[in-house]
Amino acid sequence: MKYLLFINFNSGLMHNRGYKTLRDVIESIKQLIDDEGLNVKKEKLLNICELKKHLNSQDDYFGQLSNGTWFHIQPQDVFKVIK
Repeated sequence: MKYLLFINFNSGLMHNRGYKTLRDVIESIKQLIDDEGLNVKKEKLLNICELKKHLNSQDDYFGQLSNGTWFHIQPQDVFKVIK
């Protein structure tokens, strides 16, 4: 399964990229948090198990950082169940 991460920065800039694993997606979001000068422990991020559970019951995930930047995670094949 591949995943699409779409980021809308609070400055108005946008970015998207595909990833092979949820671990890679989460690492990218953690890097974003660091790059934005935020504290990863204070941001409400799901761990891999929580994210898989969410994506199994929903077709995507929306998250927002404390500085207004938001991100959207979507499995590229939304009709398959994540195992």
